[in-house]
Amino acid sequence: MDDNGICYVEEKMVRETNLIFLGGEDVSSRIEISKKFIKLGYNINIIGTEKEDKFIQNSIDYEQYSFSREFGAFSDIKSILNLRKILKEKEENTIVHAFDTKPTIFLPLASIGLKNIKVSRTITGMGRIFTEDNLKNRLLTKVYNIVQKSIKPRVDFTIFQNDDDAKYFSQHNLSAEDKSKTIKSSGIDLQNFSTEIDKSRVEKLVEELSIDKSQKTFILVSRMVKQKGILTYLKAAKLCYEEGYRYNFLLVGQLDTDESIKLEEIEAYGDFVNYLGRREDIKELLSLSDIFVLPTYYREGVPRVLLEASAMGLGLITTNMPGCKDVVTDEYNGKLMEIENEKDLCSKMIYMAENRDKLEIYQKNAKVKVEEFDLDRVVENYHNVYKKIGV
Repeated sequence: MDDNGICYVEEKMVRETNLIFLGGEDVSSRIEISKKFIKLGYNINIIGTEKEDKFIQNSIDYEQYSFSREFGAFSDIKSILNLRKILKEKEENTIVHAFDTKPTIFLPLASIGLKNIKVSRTITGMGRIFTEDNLKNRLLTKVYNIVQKSIKPRVDFTIFQNDDDAKYFSQHNLSAEDKSKTIKSSGIDLQNFSTEIDKSRVEKLVEELSIDKSQKTFILVSRMVKQKGILTYLKAAKLCYEEGYRYNFLLVGQLDTDESIKLEEIEAYGDFVNYLGRREDIKELLSLSDIFVLPTYYREGVPRVLLEASAMGLGLITTNMPGCKDVVTDEYNGKLMEIENEKDLCSKMIYMAENRDKLEIYQKNAKVKVEEFDLDRVVENYHNVYKKIGV
């Protein structure tokens, strides 16, 4: 401790801590939080399946491993063995923190018998098998529970992004109560959304997308997965047109795999919705929009897109699903809609677009609410978890 009362014992501990973030094809979303931990003195490494370009640009050590989001016994075993080989080479005093469903399962399995690392994980939602109740999903749920129980002893700490997921794990004895905690979302760096948008670029987009500025603009950003409510959004947009409301409707995101909405299904609503595919200018697209819509019935942690839309001051419409209801409070910063109900969504779209004073209140409150999910808060909570784990 120095003359100012600053303790350097903890700082020394942090500087000697190697922290690895493990994910899949969107692991670059951990770059922002990595930079925060680098400032705290951690040695950071990221492992995922993306190309290395973004990590090189941000001067972050990165390694690739084989991974497929879809289930396959051979490919999954290959991923686990590949990951184990990488982990074996890591130094002592290393914490590996996994995100997303499969990496959070693979990590404990890959680390069995390895004494050089501690295992931390964030449950970023419960995934597709908890979305629809059918025989296949009931069987997969049983398998999921069995696997989670089997890896429980190898997990040093489990972080949940919403209370519903934490409750499920507790009820089914899938995680240790004294080794788990709810930390809402993966955080969002609000400073990135406080900078001015290039108005000329936005105006160019308005012209390019034929946006009618006299009408409100709705936007949905998501992978084109059925359970994200894509069709509900498309149908609701059509209903709005049929009732005489010619709002601007934007749909943004890449086509997915087997669970994807087909391109021809989207194009069938081309007279009502402008589908833009995958885009890199999300911030600019949000800035020209008024209302963000996420009709999901997918079991997510806390949808990042809702946080980004909140940070940009958009009114919100989403479902009363775990994670979504953590961000949106009905009649405060938006509206909660019924799952797979395009008529309900249509009515709420019209309500928000036509009640402009109310929409302005929602938009203002969205920017207030999102402060609860600021990245600095998440970093502080994660830092406390890592200190509790100890290495």
